[in-house]
Amino acid sequence: MKKKKNTWKNIKKYRFIYIILLPILLYFIVFSYTPLIMGIVQSFNDVKLSGNSVFVGLENYQEVLNDSKFIQSIWNALIIGLGKWILIFIGGVAIAIGINELTTKWQKTTVQTSTYIPYLLSWTIVGGIWIFILSPNGLLNGILGFFGQESPILFISNQKYGRWIMILTGVWKDLGYYAVLFLTSIVATNPNIFEAAQIDGAPRMKQIRRLVLPEMVSTMKTVLVLSIMGLFTNFDQIFVMANPAVIEKTRSPILYIYENGIQAFDVGIATAASVIVLLLTGVVTLGLRYILYRRDES
Repeated sequence: MKKKKNTWKNIKKYRFIYIILLPILLYFIVFSYTPLIMGIVQSFNDVKLSGNSVFVGLENYQEVLNDSKFIQSIWNALIIGLGKWILIFIGGVAIAIGINELTTKWQKTTVQTSTYIPYLLSWTIVGGIWIFILSPNGLLNGILGFFGQESPILFISNQKYGRWIMILTGVWKDLGYYAVLFLTSIVATNPNIFEAAQIDGAPRMKQIRRLVLPEMVSTMKTVLVLSIMGLFTNFDQIFVMANPAVIEKTRSPILYIYENGIQAFDVGIATAASVIVLLLTGVVTLGLRYILYRRDES
């Protein structure tokens, strides 16, 4: 009884906070959890344009898992996503350390702003920029032609370059954002530590290796988890930049869901694929989080 009374007192004490949070809770219930539950229910049905849906059990899941396009889209997402993550992780750390090493404020501001601006642009703009650069009559082929390349290279319609283009353009767009996250962890480091190291005569590279990088570990873990959470959900980039010539090597699971759910209106297949992607993301994220944080929690 005493525990119930204490609980009720806490509710009364913080009732205004609960009232403020209520609209947010309702928003998530209406626009996030309700569609999620409806999607899971529809994944077990053959949804028709007219008439009632027909329950088909696991047939939609079997069809998705037997579809080579879906399996290929998972591999595409893994290759492109991991490639982007490796380059963004290494490049973001390097840029953050480089900005921190700059001596004047205008240098730091210039580098930080120039690397962050692409992140603010939509994929419609970024895709248009890079399609122009990589097109047969674009900037890159113009430069290669100046140095003796006789015929233009078909970058955007060659499967050999498809995944690399997605990886490198994704890195170009997101690198500045992750560099800012890493830089924040460096700036938050106690300056007295660096002063003590300088007094002891420690070289700058040793300070970076022994002081700066350890302070970035928690941010590195967070960035890794955030990156893995978005591993299978790349849509905007692929939708804007891919074309029929390279789609087999670049199709993402979300694009597969779009093709089936929106273009073909096969809602049962699309929702089954969505549930599979959701489960894959959850398993990978929880597994990675367990590996990264198990020492901290023990």
